[in-house]
Amino acid sequence: MRPRRLLCVALAVAVVLTVGACSEGDGRALPEPEGSQASTPTSAPVVQPSAGVLGAFAVESPAYADGGVIPPEHTCNGADVSPELSWTGVPTSAVELAIVMRDRDADGFVHWIVTGIQPYVLGFAAGSLPENAVEQANSAGRIGWLGPCPPAGSGTHTYELIVHALPAVIAVPADATAEEAAGLIESASVLGAGLTGTVTAGG
Repeated sequence: MRPRRLLCVALAVAVVLTVGACSEGDGRALPEPEGSQASTPTSAPVVQPSAGVLGAFAVESPAYADGGVIPPEHTCNGADVSPELSWTGVPTSAVELAIVMRDRDADGFVHWIVTGIQPYVLGFAAGSLPENAVEQANSAGRIGWLGPCPPAGSGTHTYELIVHALPAVIAVPADATAEEAAGLIESASVLGAGLTGTVTAGG
């Protein structure tokens, strides 16, 4: 056999062997995509917002600014009625709202406790209460609002009114003192919005 013919035969055999190897697969070819792998990529998962505070939890009154002087009509020197209140930013986890007002300069004397305020309530008018709200006894042993009335010669007193967001309905025992009731509310509170006001004693 002539050298040129031998070269042609050798080339033909090499081609056949290469085709055969490719048809059987040598492990280097990519597998066909399966099911969802063949679909177009999905977008990133949507992250749901977590529960929390919708803006700052804050309370205010048209009667006096935070840190301002409480008008006589809300003290023992006037009509002695509770002030108009409104608030914003109630935590979404709140199941009930409650109010506690204390005299910082009289060992935390409790002037007012209100429980049973629904979390969707945004405030109420002076001298009134939201539906289903309940006033508890104050430190004087009376139910309801007890206006600021610092003893003569005791200087200026600061009164702190806090709206508390509670994670569950608070159960205040019927025989609880004002300090006990306020303590239950304050210990259960998940967040509070405060408003302070001052009254200066006469004489």
